[in-house]
Amino acid sequence: MSVVSRSTMIAVLALSSLLTSALGQDAKPSPPDADFSAADHLYQTGSLAEAEARYQTLLNGDANNLRAEIGLVQTMLREQKIDEALDAINAALSAQPNSAVLLALKGNVHFRRAEMSEAEVSYLAAKKIDSKQPAAYLGLSQLYRCYSLHRKAYDELQLAHQVAPDDPSVQRAWLGTLPRKEKLTALKSYLGRPGVEEDEIKQMSEYLQFLEATADKPIHACRLVSKVEQTEAKLETIYPLRHRMPGIGLRYGVGMPMGRGLAVKINGEKINLLLDTGASGIILGSEAADKAGLARISPLHLGGIGDSGAQRGYAAVADHVRIGDLEFQDCLVSVSEGRAVSDGDGLIGANVFASYLVDIDYPDMRLKLSPLAKRPEDKVAPQSLISEPDIPANLEQEDSSTSSPPSDPKQNARDSNAPQRAWNEFFKDRYIAPEMADWTKVYRIGHIMLVPTFVDESKALLFELDTGAFTNILSLRSGLKADNIVPEEDALRVRGLSGEAKTVYSGKATLSFGHLQQTDPAIVILNLSNVSGHTGTEVSGFLGYAMLRLLDVKLDYRDGLVNFEYRPKN
Repeated sequence: MSVVSRSTMIAVLALSSLLTSALGQDAKPSPPDADFSAADHLYQTGSLAEAEARYQTLLNGDANNLRAEIGLVQTMLREQKIDEALDAINAALSAQPNSAVLLALKGNVHFRRAEMSEAEVSYLAAKKIDSKQPAAYLGLSQLYRCYSLHRKAYDELQLAHQVAPDDPSVQRAWLGTLPRKEKLTALKSYLGRPGVEEDEIKQMSEYLQFLEATADKPIHACRLVSKVEQTEAKLETIYPLRHRMPGIGLRYGVGMPMGRGLAVKINGEKINLLLDTGASGIILGSEAADKAGLARISPLHLGGIGDSGAQRGYAAVADHVRIGDLEFQDCLVSVSEGRAVSDGDGLIGANVFASYLVDIDYPDMRLKLSPLAKRPEDKVAPQSLISEPDIPANLEQEDSSTSSPPSDPKQNARDSNAPQRAWNEFFKDRYIAPEMADWTKVYRIGHIMLVPTFVDESKALLFELDTGAFTNILSLRSGLKADNIVPEEDALRVRGLSGEAKTVYSGKATLSFGHLQQTDPAIVILNLSNVSGHTGTEVSGFLGYAMLRLLDVKLDYRDGLVNFEYRPKN
């Protein structure tokens, strides 16, 4: 089940308006007039059709007006009109080919279309023309993060901060590098600026409440307390119920398994959680959270597949979490107050095990956790569950340890650079161990793993690896020929955390990914534009449980690597 996390949404919001204040890099300053102010207000308040019309009218009066061109393209991206956005930016560049701000904007359009190589070319061209163009650095930072090139991504973000520290887009992206106390102050200042979009205010205000509730408390690091480096646990079968279909199930009949889960102990209570690579962290239904006696922290919204919008919930803390032989303390979890998040007690995203090599062995019904491949320069790999992923625990620990000056002046000088040292340790580029040379490189956006996949004879598209989706799913934009698509009957219903999808189709397609290929004579087809918009790049489908259950799936979240092994039972 695709679930959009808070950290993913904030990253997407940062990318969606990288150019809001970059206009001054390319054009002579001019005072805003009533027409532009009206168009900008419509954009910021979400009246996108009206904003698009206003920007187009302004362009009709001045075809080379950068402000109107930027507003038009960004509005089209928010409307999910990604083909029209590409046409509009190409038209603008035909008249102004050396505009750094337009080239950076074209990089954003390519990124939204999942055309990553083209996006990098555009960002680099913008940076070459104008070395002080912050949008180019920010775009490259986001792109390299998807490549699991974390050092390169951080370096580009630092450059953006050096050339334009007061740029709102840079400030928003820089928030992620700050310890929580500094982040709290910076976020309040940012949200107090004029011109912040209403959607952004809604998303980031929830995060602000979380920071206000936790700023004076230790990070919820979900630390390992048992002396076990690796373990394995039995996967449990989870069956759907007739009137509660969070995945795709009615076509296959009641009684068919919808996925595999784990028996997890939270605060001593046994909780059955669906193992879901499409989810982030641990997400419980309200009944399970009440049973475990979780301490509520702050409100949040959870979203995924469906047409009903995000569901209300809250962040909470579990004192103890036990999975197999591993026991952790002080773990952040999310709770959904709406419909149940699965037919068990909730979901557990595979990304919570990101400090380990994750082996989901479906044929043998086992989850195996082992140390990640050791980098040549590493001493010991970290051991924790990733329950609060946006700040590395070592940064918070070093930052808190230097909150008061030590008595030794030399030690004080050394410790003044502690946060920087922590970030340097945290941000490292992808490492591919020799034994993993033939693994598949994937793109990562937050917790989401996007696997390059071919649909029939298509170019490589990006499919979300989602063990919580019952079956494979294609988007209507996937490139499948129209004569292979037919409307489904009422018997097929698709539900996610955002409710039920209104229109469902099916068709025949052959999917090729990794070293494998599968033909599905009746694959489910949905409009995934909302999922793509929330993710920030084009999601052309899902690799779901009905196929993945035949595989041994190994995941390296740190390095953005996946290995699929087909191992049918004898």
